[in-house]
Amino acid sequence: MSKNAANGKSKKKRKMPLSIKWLFFLFILSGIAFMVFYFYMHRQTNPNRIVRQYVETFMSKDTSALFNQLGFTESAFSTPETLKTSLEELHKYSTLTSYSLVQYESTNPDLIQYSIEYGNNSRGGTFNQTLTLKKSPNKLYFLFDNWEIDTTDFVAKDCSLGVPAGATVYMDSKELTPDSARTPEEKSGNLLLYPLGDMFPGTHTIKVSMEGFNDYTTSFYLKNGNYENQNIYTVTPSLLSITEESKKERLREAEKLVKSIYETALSEKPFDKITQKYTFENSEKDRLAQAYNAIVTNHIKSATHLTKVSFTSFDANTAVTYAEDGCYAIKVTADMDYTADSVVVKGASSTDSASGTAPGQSKSTSGSSLFTTIFHYKDGVWSIFDTTALDTCIYYIKY
Repeated sequence: MSKNAANGKSKKKRKMPLSIKWLFFLFILSGIAFMVFYFYMHRQTNPNRIVRQYVETFMSKDTSALFNQLGFTESAFSTPETLKTSLEELHKYSTLTSYSLVQYESTNPDLIQYSIEYGNNSRGGTFNQTLTLKKSPNKLYFLFDNWEIDTTDFVAKDCSLGVPAGATVYMDSKELTPDSARTPEEKSGNLLLYPLGDMFPGTHTIKVSMEGFNDYTTSFYLKNGNYENQNIYTVTPSLLSITEESKKERLREAEKLVKSIYETALSEKPFDKITQKYTFENSEKDRLAQAYNAIVTNHIKSATHLTKVSFTSFDANTAVTYAEDGCYAIKVTADMDYTADSVVVKGASSTDSASGTAPGQSKSTSGSSLFTTIFHYKDGVWSIFDTTALDTCIYYIKY
């Protein structure tokens, strides 16, 4: 074999394998791709670019794009449309035609602020905004600063509404779902809390409808902020007004209640007979039953006792009153005329002898008594909380 032939074989052995060539090519390509990606991301995460992109989106009046750029999550009261309504009310959004942008000097490496002045060329008005960018502690892809627009000034967070239980509630014409309501951790009367989520600042309208009450409608201005530990608005029972028909129903019920108490007591029937006809507040039943039993014992079963009561007139009025548990409360004050028959049984005392009244003699008298009955409204139901008809017995002749 010649020397040249041997050298040719040696050269063939030193040839680079195809797989190594491909690996080398992919390495170079990956390096180029990384450099392109790095410079692209470096440009995308530049704070000045983020701000200018925000301003351009703002001036384009594309609230859907602005909503997404600010990172809002869509919910019942947080939508591109409600954002637009808020911006229009607060800043006359649709009329803004120009802007100027200035960056503030900052010594905080994790915070950058910009002053943006929007102008309305046709009206000469301006709207000034301070836009804040905050650096997230988590870098993008472990390499790039992650700057985010601070949306604190744009939104009212974690909103909730306090409304009496049993009501139908509308916020900005949207009916709230009763299933979403919850009882507050700290008892606040007969209220339920409706979580609303995040909302945008501006004027909002509440409407509350409840059977037996006039509709309550009000508008209020909602500021930006965190409302996690407070309601944006609370509709207390005292804000509601009862309908005339419901007033008449309470008047009729108060009259019937007084009559029923005396009819049942004169028949010596238990208090349960009354509770079968009328709804009493559970917490007060035992107290009222004891008062009723005292009337029966002291004025019906006693030696000298009532035998008959006839109510001849009923003149009453209603007024809103205070309830410790915060529910709606109405007081019915009634002046009732009556005649009362009784049996007087006397002993042989000097007083009895002087009066000339024989033991077991029937007597009759007329009079009037003032009765107060308090009704509470809870969870869509009226109940009797108290009545002075059980405090003391009406006047009758005892001697």
